[in-house]
Amino acid sequence: MVALDRDGDDPLARGPVAQDEAMIRKALAKASSLGERMLVTVDQCGTFGSLAVAVAKDMGLEVAHLPPRKFKQVAEAYGEDKTDARDAFIIADVSRSAPRLIEPVGERSEIMAQIKVISSCRDDVVRERTRCYNRLHDLLHRACPALDKVLSKAKLHNDLEIRLVDRYGGPQGLRRAGKARVAKWAGGLKYRKTRGPKLAETVFEALSEQTVTLPATAVIEGQAKKIARRIIELEAEEKELSAELERLSKQVAEVELLESIPGIGRVYGATIAAEIGDIGRFANAHHLASYAGVAPVKKDSCTIKGKKKRKGGNRRLKNALVRSATLAAFQEGSMEETYCMKKIAEGKTHSQACLALARRRVEVVYAMLKNGTLYEPPTAAA
Repeated sequence: MVALDRDGDDPLARGPVAQDEAMIRKALAKASSLGERMLVTVDQCGTFGSLAVAVAKDMGLEVAHLPPRKFKQVAEAYGEDKTDARDAFIIADVSRSAPRLIEPVGERSEIMAQIKVISSCRDDVVRERTRCYNRLHDLLHRACPALDKVLSKAKLHNDLEIRLVDRYGGPQGLRRAGKARVAKWAGGLKYRKTRGPKLAETVFEALSEQTVTLPATAVIEGQAKKIARRIIELEAEEKELSAELERLSKQVAEVELLESIPGIGRVYGATIAAEIGDIGRFANAHHLASYAGVAPVKKDSCTIKGKKKRKGGNRRLKNALVRSATLAAFQEGSMEETYCMKKIAEGKTHSQACLALARRRVEVVYAMLKNGTLYEPPTAAA
């Protein structure tokens, strides 16, 4: 601990303080007696600094934290070897000389609870949206296979394509409107001046391949419009929930650490941080992996030998870990891509390879949260 006043360079108080409530309370009481107002600043409000934050709040003191990434940036300017005493001085000095770099500590437990609720709602929205997309593909295929082929897979997930179905429904609705009207409407959408008419041309080329009307086409188109409209609503809900997660994540120091890992942004970072909670409750990385449901377990019987991936665990944490690992694996030339390609060459499917990568990255997540350090890419030798 280091205590500085607003103007002086010499510490008013300094010294080591153990992770003990009585000792922390005594140190804070001594420091607060040196001035009329005191700000307590920590760099890890969710791990090693959680007890100090709780005690300071209980004593009615103002509490702030210096995010790890900002701490690393300013620490380089001091040009000294890393020690606990030096780090404490930097935190205190930055708090008084550059207050814009520190952030107030909110009610952490309340913020974490909010993140869990919003993350759960977002997962529900994403699942429902996926179900709607699958249902919509099935309906379009039953009405006009050629049209479904044009809007196959990810193509339907684009804003223009889904709005096309929302407006016209399917082959009958499109033919009634005519190619010229559809092209004019599509080209009039924001940022679709060129692509809109091109899509209309492609769609009507597909429609020309089918001259017959399939059974229940009118009913199918009515249902397709409803589902497309629901997808648009779900897209808006997902964006709103993601924006709220990003806002809340700014108040959680661990998110800034997790963001330095490839594939993890604020949304996944907030989910991972909230679902893990206090990293100290896990004895090691294997326990964390088991809790997340990505640790392999043995399953031997007369017909089954070897290992298989655990199916249980914290579902939201597992999804965030696996999906972020999948995003990282798509980065060309990355270590994550190399690892997944190696696993696929060993006979694993793409999903199994990404799950294995997620398990490997748990080791990194655990070490980073335990030590409060940013991600450092492994060397080629490693």
